[in-house]
Amino acid sequence: YLLHHGADIANPLGTPLFAPADGTVVFAGPDDTVAVGPTTNFFGLPVVIELDRQYNGQPVYLLLGHLQNAYVKPGQRVTRGQRIGEVGMSGVALGPHVHVEVRVGVNDYDHTRNSEFWLEPLPGHGTVAGRVLTADGRHLPEVPINLYPGPNFNRPRYYATTYADALGLINPDDEWGENFLLADVPAGPYKVEVAVNGKVYFQDIVVTPGKTAWIEVRTQ
Repeated sequence: YLLHHGADIANPLGTPLFAPADGTVVFAGPDDTVAVGPTTNFFGLPVVIELDRQYNGQPVYLLLGHLQNAYVKPGQRVTRGQRIGEVGMSGVALGPHVHVEVRVGVNDYDHTRNSEFWLEPLPGHGTVAGRVLTADGRHLPEVPINLYPGPNFNRPRYYATTYADALGLINPDDEWGENFLLADVPAGPYKVEVAVNGKVYFQDIVVTPGKTAWIEVRTQ
């Protein structure tokens, strides 16, 4: 697959889709003539909302892609919980789902951030984020990360890797500066294992409901 710039949430075809935040619709309709993604005919039937909320003085855009039907139009105000469409599989999609993408500063495919930072975790769950760096502070790409849940810490249960190209294709958050993120991790203690060039690093963390646990591993 092409490098993924958002979170995919699977639901049956036609599942109602609601606005997750207040804002103004800036695009709604087929993307056959306008490249809302990397090419035309990519998200099929997307809706893009400019949120009322800004981030560090920059506009924030939320894209919802692959819809079956859209019930809003450009210029329309929407509020959180308002029905705006239906889950579909239009565009480049192997099954029914909604693609959730967050863009900061500019409404285009090159200004995305990891949308999991913007999604509220499931009840009783939190987020684990961090970065794996060289000794001189450079991001290391495609490093495997394993999470061992307590209290026994005897086998890994959750897995992640650092961003495939942390210095180019995937944009870290402006403040966090992460190069990996694992969403919806059940709350509790964990031992984090990071393996780089045959050397294994461990760090203990506690995941708190609704919060982000941060770790940083700097290799020797």
